Amino acid sequence: MENNQTTLQPWYRKVSKDQWKTLFACWLGWALDAVDFIIITYVLTDIAKEFDLSLTTASTLILATFAVRWLGGAVIGSVADRLGRKKAMIIGVLIYSGATFLCGLSWDFWSLFVFRLLVGIGMAGEYTAGTTLLLESWPKELRNKASGFLCSGWAAGGLLASVLYGLIVPNFGWRALFFVGILPAFITLYMRWNVDESREWEEARQKKGNTRKSVSFFQLFSRQWFPILLLMTIFEFAFFGSQWPLLGLMPTYFKDIGYDAVAVSQLMFIANFGGLLGNIALGFVADRIGTRRTFVYTFLVGLVFVVLATMVGHTSIALLGILMFLVLFTIQGISGLCPKYLADHFDVEVRSAGLGVAYNVGAIAGGLSPVWGSALKEAVGLGNAIMILTIFWSLLVVIFVGLNIPKWVIKKRSVGGAIANDSKIG
Repeated sequence: MENNQTTLQPWYRKVSKDQWKTLFACWLGWALDAVDFIIITYVLTDIAKEFDLSLTTASTLILATFAVRWLGGAVIGSVADRLGRKKAMIIGVLIYSGATFLCGLSWDFWSLFVFRLLVGIGMAGEYTAGTTLLLESWPKELRNKASGFLCSGWAAGGLLASVLYGLIVPNFGWRALFFVGILPAFITLYMRWNVDESREWEEARQKKGNTRKSVSFFQLFSRQWFPILLLMTIFEFAFFGSQWPLLGLMPTYFKDIGYDAVAVSQLMFIANFGGLLGNIALGFVADRIGTRRTFVYTFLVGLVFVVLATMVGHTSIALLGILMFLVLFTIQGISGLCPKYLADHFDVEVRSAGLGVAYNVGAIAGGLSPVWGSALKEAVGLGNAIMILTIFWSLLVVIFVGLNIPKWVIKKRSVGGAIANDSKIG
């Protein structure tokens, strides 16, 4: 009888107060991480004008952040596997918030480029450690929801970035936008006193005792883990390719078709609100119909909205706002399932490093997407460039997940390891 009551109780009653605190800290870290990362997409044209750059060259500032995320994921992820998720997350937050502040002090293109590299290292480490901290802290049967809640922080950060852009840049200039980026550093004070370490990590550490193992980053290149690492990196490369033509270039596209800063801010606010709701809603959908089905159906529906949004252009801001809400509800909303999908494929002793490397090496596609889009703009226009890139990479993700390629390839290679039923951590 007691077991039946436990099964029938509402899902949120299965989450303890400490687990909610962990979600809040990780969610807030990811939201402010998003602010620090996204704000540069709003001011690319301002930076290009001040430093006398082409849009393509200015777009490499986005690429710079993506290009070193693998390093942040590998190093801080290994710290998380060795010293704990909580300490590693604090380190990541301090790095990315401090580096964002320095962006506002940049004196030329190359100084800004270097500061954006540091942002990439810090944000990758925060994501890697925060994701594993949250997923390992929550009940296994609720980890799709936890994953969705976590990633809604990115969309919330996008909302905040759009508001900050509209309030700050017209009045104080683009540099002031980066000065706000120091605020996430205060999250570390909350974490220091209110967030517990991952019990799953602590239990694994106790079982290992004092046995010293190689750094988890190097374990990833063993026969057991390297095929999994490679496949998850390919997945993330395609996934970021599907996201960042939209996230990186839509503000510029809206400016190109005649919308002013206020209108751009409003459109991106609506779009990011859609992404936030999508992250949460699709976590519940995935718990009902399964992760793979949710990926496939959501992408296919989302691509229809992408095509329609690029067709509307400047004809109706109201219709464009509705379509952008639906675009990010689907295309960005599905990103809420990525942390769990990745973490499912790695054991606890290499989970942070594995997730960090796969996610952040794959994230290079996110940095390349604005560059590809800016270059393709010359031939087909920016709107069509965004649409083409989004469709191409989205369909690759659909094929990868829909056909369950990781499980199929690893079974073919007869490699023992982590993938059995797409449920390593729940």
